[in-house]
Amino acid sequence: MTNATPRRRRWRIGELAEATGVTVRTLHHYEHTGLLTVSERTDGGHRMYDRESIQRVSQIRALRELGFSLPEIRKAIEGRTSLTDLLRNHLERIELQVARTTLLRDRLRNMTTQGETQVSVDELPATLDAMSRIEKRTPSAICTCASNASREDRWRKIRDELRSCMHQGEPPCSERAIAVARQARSLLTEIAGVDSTVSMILKVLTRLTEPHNLAGWDASLMRYLDLALAALENQLGQN
Repeated sequence: MTNATPRRRRWRIGELAEATGVTVRTLHHYEHTGLLTVSERTDGGHRMYDRESIQRVSQIRALRELGFSLPEIRKAIEGRTSLTDLLRNHLERIELQVARTTLLRDRLRNMTTQGETQVSVDELPATLDAMSRIEKRTPSAICTCASNASREDRWRKIRDELRSCMHQGEPPCSERAIAVARQARSLLTEIAGVDSTVSMILKVLTRLTEPHNLAGWDASLMRYLDLALAALENQLGQN
């Protein structure tokens, strides 16, 4: 008599989520992006996963913890790019980010330790631009007044457009609000040389600025921009 081949262990999606430490929603997203495939389906249509699925999710989590995007992870797992090259390129980005974050830390420290200086949110572009010139320590005969004025004007237009979105009841994740948040992030990146901590800069300046110096940037508008920036980050992370 021939012994029957034992059936391989299968996991339902909830069991897979519990075994790998991620949410069911995340597993659905992995499947939607092609990172995870269903091993089989029951007669009732329920997803079933095997041991390779657990290994795949563990690989995805490990790479996500290193800061890789889902498209990069898919290329690495499918062998379309060398993992060594991917790690090397990511290391270069991290080193640049560390340098920029160190610069940002020094700028924030300067703004928070000078008790007598009140920084207005409306004056943020000019403030960061002045700090950048000091850091470079390279004298220039070119007048930057026009450049500063242009940035101040752009900053005010961003404020007014964002307030219009808020007053018209558009959610921070709306297409228009995200477009304005993208302009704000671009302007601050242009001046400060960073893009991953824009929200933190705004929060710090909110604490530093006296209410009468906010120049239209009240708490509700600041929170609206913060949420719009978060929606923008989420949108960028899915691309």
